[in-house]
This record gives sequence, C-alpha cells and structure tokens, in this order.
Amino acid sequence: MANAQGMPSSALKEIDLRLSTENPVPGQQIIVTAESYSVDLNSANIIWTLNGSLYQKGAGITSIQVQAPALGKKLNVEIIAGIPNGRELKSSIDIGSGNIDIIVENEGYVPPFFLGKIPLSYQNIYRVIAIPHIADSSGKEYAPQTLIYQWTKDSKVVQDQGGYGKQVFSWQDDIIPRQRVLNVRATTRDGSAQAEKVILLQAQSPYISFYNNDPLYGPMYNKAIGNGVSLGKSRELSVLAVPYGFNKPSDGVGDLSFTWLVNSIEQMALSASQSIVLRAPEGTAGSSNIQLQIRNNNEILQGAQNGFTAVFSANSSKTATSSLNNYNGI
Repeated sequence: MANAQGMPSSALKEIDLRLSTENPVPGQQIIVTAESYSVDLNSANIIWTLNGSLYQKGAGITSIQVQAPALGKKLNVEIIAGIPNGRELKSSIDIGSGNIDIIVENEGYVPPFFLGKIPLSYQNIYRVIAIPHIADSSGKEYAPQTLIYQWTKDSKVVQDQGGYGKQVFSWQDDIIPRQRVLNVRATTRDGSAQAEKVILLQAQSPYISFYNNDPLYGPMYNKAIGNGVSLGKSRELSVLAVPYGFNKPSDGVGDLSFTWLVNSIEQMALSASQSIVLRAPEGTAGSSNIQLQIRNNNEILQGAQNGFTAVFSANSSKTATSSLNNYNGI
C-alpha cells in the first residue's frame, strides 16, 4: 500500500476527518469520515465541498467517497455541519498522493548470464530498493536520493538503515523461517509530502537444476534436464548441477556439500563436485536413477534435492538390461 498524507486544518477538533487510508496512491478511492465527540453529526445538516465546489449535502451524511489526486496535486475536502442549536462547524483536510515501487534482490547464486529472477531463499542476503514517486505542486517528482527514508521490519524501526537518501535496505535472514513484513516511508525534507509501502517477504528452499555439460560448448543453460535424459550414441554424458539460491561464490562450491547417489549408492568421491559423468556399460540397455542432495554446511536452512533418470540403449546385439557402472565427477 502506498500513500501520501492528509492534515486536518480545524484547530478546535470539534469535527475530526479521517481517511480510510492515510496515504493513498493516485486515483485510489478513499472514504472520508467525519467524527465528533461533542456534537451529534447524525442530526446535523451536512455540506461537503471538494476544492471549494459543492460535492454532496444532506442530513447526517457523515462520510463520502473521493478519488485521490494526481502526483503533486492536493484535494481539499471540507465539511460544514449545521447543528440544531444554530451553530455551524467546519473542518477540512488536504489529501495528496504518492507511490513507491519496490525492487527485491536476492544474492543467492545463479549461473552466469542468467536473466531470470529467483525466489528468495532461506538465509539469503536480501536487498530491497525503494523507488518513490512523490511530486511537488508543479508535478515534478523528487529525486529518490533527496528523500528521507524510514525502514521498519516486523514492526520494528531499523534505525541504522534509515535516513537521508537511504533508499536501499539490506539484511541476511536468520534461521527462523517466517514471513517478514517490511515497511518503507519516504518523506520530503520539509515534511510536506510522503509515500509509504508495505510488502510481505516469504523465503523458500533453494533448488537444483541439471544441465548437459557439453564437452565443446560447455553447460547448456538454455535447456534444463527434466525427469529423464538419454545418453545417446556417445553413451556418455556430463551433467552439471546448478544450486539456485544457495549462498556460494561464483567460482567454486564454497560451503556446499554434494551427495550424489546412483541407484541409491552414494558416490563419496563427488562430495565436492557439481558435476557427474555418466557412462553406459558396453552392449547393454537400461536406466539408472541419479539423485543429488546439496547442503550448506554453514546455513542450516539451505538444502535441496533433485534427481533424474538416465536412459541408455545397447550398442551391440546384446540386449541385457543393466545399470550405469561408470561415473565420476569433473
């Protein structure tokens, strides 16, 4: 929800005007409600005006619906209440508008030249970038770096990450897997306008995808290996496992450990390898089940598993069924 402020102009406070949302986005429908603890507005003759023009009138009309103005504009809402003893009470409020776009970045691992966006993973380092849209009376937007920011995470203000020009909020999620509520408020230096945004962040487990590691072209990132793959005529296949979302360096495996299983038999020699080379036995046809489990030894919530079936055909007149009997890492 994004917003911009409204401020009552009545000093007597005999009538308070309240908005259904304190900081609406441009064009948002808002309910303006009049409240009083000193007079009975339900029996009063009510006149509502917008920017000085009559909008609605009648007995006991204590709320109206209006539309938030464009960026940089103000909508003045005024109520005039004539009560039975002959007194006339007034109150008004100025409604502005604003918005904040949010970009959430995740420093979890992705392969080179990856153009997509992966979900937030447990214990990742997150970067949240606020791009406010707040304008002056001429409609010119304030530069984001000239605004003052307040960041709140799970209802607690994070003092060291707020302040002038601090439109980026970053932190590493802890070991308690739960939804995070993040709020950012951007305000002009003179306090005349502001915008606010609330977002929910929910992390999930990282994941593994497999790719053909071609000896000539390298990893074929354009097409992941699905549930099954054929070794083909070469009867040999190098498979690269990509740990999406894990905390690891761009080169090397970092703190990750790999548990490769071929037909449920663990391959101890591949505990630090992202790759496995599969070779079909001569003269036989069959299939083997390949499974991989990856764990981050320092980030206990980061773990994933995945697998596929490798199918191979006989290359001679023999048709006995067998399993892969040669495999190693590269």
